Amino acid sequence: MNKPENVRLEVFKFNLSPRRQYNGTNTFREVFIRKTESTENIDNQTLFTNFFQHFIQTVDTEYQVLRNKAFTLINDGQTNFNSSNNTIFGVLEGGPLGEGKTRRRLSNKSDGNTLDGNVINDKYFFYIYMPLDDSSGYIMFQIYQQDSIRYEFLNFIFKEIFRIEPDFNMPNYDPYFPQSIIDEFKSSAKVKEIKFTETVLSQQIDEAASFTSINESYKIEVKVTPVRSNFGTQMLDTILPPLFRKSFNNTNLSDFDNKKIVLQNRTTRRNATFDMDGVGDIMPRIYLYNRININAFGIPDFRELKNYCDELLRNILDEEPTVDEI
Repeated sequence: MNKPENVRLEVFKFNLSPRRQYNGTNTFREVFIRKTESTENIDNQTLFTNFFQHFIQTVDTEYQVLRNKAFTLINDGQTNFNSSNNTIFGVLEGGPLGEGKTRRRLSNKSDGNTLDGNVINDKYFFYIYMPLDDSSGYIMFQIYQQDSIRYEFLNFIFKEIFRIEPDFNMPNYDPYFPQSIIDEFKSSAKVKEIKFTETVLSQQIDEAASFTSINESYKIEVKVTPVRSNFGTQMLDTILPPLFRKSFNNTNLSDFDNKKIVLQNRTTRRNATFDMDGVGDIMPRIYLYNRININAFGIPDFRELKNYCDELLRNILDEEPTVDEI
């Protein structure tokens, strides 16, 4: 059973990847035309409909097995598309393979059988935005606390749907954290910890051979933790300058390689780590608890989740720079 408070959403930005020798159009429309064998003058709505059917035919088969996991599409009306919004969304079923595992009744431990040849399933929601006249899109994927099938699903669709021989490689993708979520987190967060990290050579600490011969280099971490305090991010402009002027081994903390702040959301108690100048090493995860309905078994309301993704996408697109700003 999944805990409702652990259900979250990950966001990724992905880009089509034309090969060097390709001289054609680098857009989703071109990929859709090639994949569906449509004519160049096809209208966008018909093209998107044809591509959705191609997507279903590719994904909605028997279980797709990658590494030690498998997934399939739940095509019972929960998977659909919106051509005016350039999106495809739906629900997958999948998880780790049962090889080497067994199941037994709680009331009779001797009554059991092997799970070999079975999949231990969870349900996962996906949402893909593909603007026809562009080469960049977004994928949102809902996961739980435990290991998910996100990696397997993304690699499958990138290989089977967006790769086209001999002109397009698999798309590249990166985690994306919407600015609206960053702002929301910061506005309701307190500063839990400030960390400065620097890797130094042994001789920078002490030139004595008895010291330098032990180890070549060390990672130095200076950690500043507020004691019995609840100050928020609005106080950082006052807190940070004096800390930056402090030094270790004749190096100011402002010159350390890595400078990070750990913030804690006052409501959810979740922590996130930020670089001093922006988003740091946090994954683009958005906890869905209290945003949408999630049942006692940790399964989200997928209709509500689709609507939430629609809203989040609008916020993301509003954040994108316009042509005049680039």
